[in-house]
Amino acid sequence: MRGTVFSRLRLGATKLLRDQRGNAFMLTAAAIIPVIGFVGSAVDTGRAYMTQLRLQQACDAGVLAGRRAMGGASYGEAAQAEADKMFNFNFPEAKYGASGILFSSQAVNASDVAGQASAVLPTELMFMFGKDEFRLSVNCTAKLEISNVDVMMVLDVTGSMSGTNSGDSVSKIQGLRTAAVDFFDTLTAADIGDGRLRFGVVPYSSSVNVGAILMAKDPDWIADTAELPSRRAIFRQEYTNPSYDPSDEYTDSATTYDSSWTNNGTVSAKNSTACGELDPPADTSPSPSDDPDYSNASVYVNGDKRVTTYDTEQEYTFRTYRYTWSNSKCRKQYKNAYFTRHFVTTVTETRTDVFDGKYEYKTRDFPVADVKLGSPLTTDTGDKGVTISTTWQGCVIERATSPFASNETAPADAFDMDIDMKPTRIGEDAIDTQWRLFLPAVTYSRSSPAPYTSTTDSTNFQEKGGDYAACPVAAMNLTTMTSADRDTFANYIATLQPRGYTYHDAGMAWGARLISPTGLFSDENATATNGRPISRHIVFMTDGDMNTPRSNMSHQSQESAMNRIGATSDSNAIARHNNRFVQLCRSARQRGMTVWVVSFGVGSNSNLNNCASSGQAFEADNAAELNEQFQAIARQISKLRLSQ
Repeated sequence: MRGTVFSRLRLGATKLLRDQRGNAFMLTAAAIIPVIGFVGSAVDTGRAYMTQLRLQQACDAGVLAGRRAMGGASYGEAAQAEADKMFNFNFPEAKYGASGILFSSQAVNASDVAGQASAVLPTELMFMFGKDEFRLSVNCTAKLEISNVDVMMVLDVTGSMSGTNSGDSVSKIQGLRTAAVDFFDTLTAADIGDGRLRFGVVPYSSSVNVGAILMAKDPDWIADTAELPSRRAIFRQEYTNPSYDPSDEYTDSATTYDSSWTNNGTVSAKNSTACGELDPPADTSPSPSDDPDYSNASVYVNGDKRVTTYDTEQEYTFRTYRYTWSNSKCRKQYKNAYFTRHFVTTVTETRTDVFDGKYEYKTRDFPVADVKLGSPLTTDTGDKGVTISTTWQGCVIERATSPFASNETAPADAFDMDIDMKPTRIGEDAIDTQWRLFLPAVTYSRSSPAPYTSTTDSTNFQEKGGDYAACPVAAMNLTTMTSADRDTFANYIATLQPRGYTYHDAGMAWGARLISPTGLFSDENATATNGRPISRHIVFMTDGDMNTPRSNMSHQSQESAMNRIGATSDSNAIARHNNRFVQLCRSARQRGMTVWVVSFGVGSNSNLNNCASSGQAFEADNAAELNEQFQAIARQISKLRLSQ
């Protein structure tokens, strides 16, 4: 019986095992749970990955915006607000269903801004397996980097910079000083690594003070003579300071007397006999009366002495006295006596140049070989021909040029328009390639370029003062600097003073010359020690239009007297200087320099826009905007990158 039951059970189990009907449903039901786990994991993990990627991008965008808004090395509330704004724009609330979104940023050092972002992302399927959410977090850092950068700041320091823009509480020159130092801070705060950062500054007005830079490089680049519109006093020759030498030998004529006696008081005497016995006073000493009479002169000249010999007659007079009894009194009486003395007088006079009340105004060449080395220049250009002494302050007059119209291109012999030409030392025309000393103290204005004589005392440019013949502080050649040199740079910028008229072409010419890789300083500018390329920038700032009166003494000398650029009026001079300015800007850009132009307190114009590299002309209405524009330029000069 047992065998039968067990046999049947065994047979049933065998049939069940062999029967596959319904197995697919069973297997599917068994596998659905892990499949759901795999799919949910993939979906939620993908969502988490995409959300974290977007969170990272938003964090990066935030710190980049914060670093761009960072003024100098200060990361303030305004910069943090910019960072928050950019993060929120890129990762708005509930993006991808995330919540608990947090972002913060702060300055790590003077050049870096770091940020942290986090968010909570709920799962769509993984919650069935106990995974309710993903907690996402990222870090980000924005860093300024510099490789090799040369920056030449060409700064307008003309008289108008002493004014104050509407709404400002500081003068324009004070606003410029602050903006320039903050600009320095931003660039020196960047990560330089093994790169090189150099700064140069060219303050300009009527001229540019580059004398010390040129002398340090090569004294022969400056001429040993200074050709200047000046003057010479006109003198007439006179014989003055006579000395009289009468001879010791003489003859006297017979003496004559007055016809009558004159009472001169009484004396005590008893009678006429006693009165007659008194001794009268002695005669007085003869003394000259009236001027001597010179006649029969004989003259001869001995060097600068003129000797004249005269037969001289000099009348002399004296008194003789007596006592006489009259009216019962003893009276003292006198008579005047006269005689004429004949003798020889020798008069010696010295020849003297006496100012004739007139000056001859003409171009003069002054020897200045020692003056450019620091010795004073002594000239006869003072009032009434008085000798004066002056020293060179460092400004220069441009080398030889040729006039060309406001719509013409500079000719080849306009050497002042060539920013790369080095002065030559040979040949008769070598001096045309050299610069000359700017010496206002011996320079005088006049209305005509030709020599002429005037009885009026024309004005000396140094005496005019103010904006006339202004010479700014010495320019600073390109110098390697780091944040450790901040005080040096700031102290230099603090010396900038507003004075002079506005000659943009003077500033641009020297800004380009000092930074050019192919010109005067090519041995210093062409390459860097690390062998990598150099990024070159001219930051040109001005607060106004060109202002170039022909009567002013400038880097082109005095145009009304020297007529160097061919201007026929003040307005024509402005047009010609603007043309020169734009052409000098073009020369700079052709040598790979980026030219940034900032108009401060005035609108831009076509000349300033044409000077700037494409898209690099800026305007600033006040000191705050000037600082912002300088900061924007500094950030673009630097390379802003993400370091993580």
